[in-house]
Amino acid sequence: MLFGLAKIATHQFNWEFWVFDSLTGTLFAAASFIVAFMLSGTLRDYTTSAYIPIEIVNAIAAIEDANQLAAQTHAEYDAQPLTIELTILIQAILAWLQAGQSAAPIEAALEKLNSHFSRLLASGDVPVVSRAQGEQAKIRLLIDRIRQIRDTDFLKPAYALLEIFLVGAALTLILIKTTSFIQNLVVSALLFTAFAYLLQLIRDLDNPFQYEGCSNLDVDLTVLGELRDRLTAQAQQHAVDNGHPQPQNPSDV
Repeated sequence: MLFGLAKIATHQFNWEFWVFDSLTGTLFAAASFIVAFMLSGTLRDYTTSAYIPIEIVNAIAAIEDANQLAAQTHAEYDAQPLTIELTILIQAILAWLQAGQSAAPIEAALEKLNSHFSRLLASGDVPVVSRAQGEQAKIRLLIDRIRQIRDTDFLKPAYALLEIFLVGAALTLILIKTTSFIQNLVVSALLFTAFAYLLQLIRDLDNPFQYEGCSNLDVDLTVLGELRDRLTAQAQQHAVDNGHPQPQNPSDV
């Protein structure tokens, strides 16, 4: 809207002194190249980030599989405490990402897994413990990767260059003169809208773990919530079958 009004105002006051030439074409080509370059990089990084929650879910599920395997192999081993601890870990991750809470509960939950692994080790399942610890280390690595993505703005210097070119392109579109003003207005407005949208798209893609309600491009965490609910239901069913008090649902904490 503001661009259209500025374009009409420059036309009414005869301020359109710019003529499209080879230099103007070079300016638009350079702006398009920078936009395409940054969009390609952010899309690649976004695709990588989108798989991180899935990798976390797979690691936690692998620990739970090892937990259930030990329970089936050793009658004296109770799998419920580790299952509950895994649901607490998932809830801590979701609270950290979605609610902006501290990451300290995540590290605490990961540390508490060691006490459960020691019970597995006491049962004699060394390979099972080795597998579980490997997945525990993988979760730590993935959490650190998310923290780095959230806290580091790798493209900040590039944004300055991109914005300079886009401001120059916008001013050129406002001041450029053609034989048909209507065609000039429509094409200029479309180009400006495309550039502005792509700039916003790149900014959203650059931080896929914002969860501030201002973007629709945040990485989907549904798989984490689904696994939390499944493990909670599994622990509650185990408690009912054995006549124990049902554990509290971590999502209600």
